[in-house]
Amino acid sequence: MKRIIVLLLTMLLVVPAAAFALNAYGVNLEPSVMINGQNLQLNGFGLRSKWFVKVYIGSLYLTKQTRSGGDVISDQGEKLIRLNFLYSRVAKDKITEAIEEGFSRNAPAFARSSEAQNFHDLFRNDFVKGDVLDVVFGSDGSVAMKHNGHLLGSIVSKQLQVALLKTFVGLYPADEMLRAGMLGKI
Repeated sequence: MKRIIVLLLTMLLVVPAAAFALNAYGVNLEPSVMINGQNLQLNGFGLRSKWFVKVYIGSLYLTKQTRSGGDVISDQGEKLIRLNFLYSRVAKDKITEAIEEGFSRNAPAFARSSEAQNFHDLFRNDFVKGDVLDVVFGSDGSVAMKHNGHLLGSIVSKQLQVALLKTFVGLYPADEMLRAGMLGKI
């Protein structure tokens, strides 16, 4: 019996807590992901809700943890925002409207640009419960979107990166609680 206890305690000390997936609202959030050959760590996650409806979990993955939205935006490294959809069906138009609102609040000149329109055009389908949308921010200034692992498209635009990051973790985010969660503050 003592051997089993010693073995279990040893395993707990040897295997870091970050090696285990975190479960939030029935979704397993990976503690780390590999993006463009770089290991990114879960910085934080939050729930996006609208009128008491759980829409999605937003997770932020970075090369190094931070609680500052400004640090996330200015960091030149790879980043990932992952949206795990919880609601039965979210119309693509609702997502693009929310992003457009975020662009207007955080980067008004960019909101009216052709790059913003090109980004909105990447949204081709609605999202259903269980879908995953990955927004990959490359160190080369690119933004790539994947829906359930399938590439929707990629746009090289540092302005798009900044506007989109501000929409999630900037001073005027689409959702304050989501921002706080992604920055590891709650």
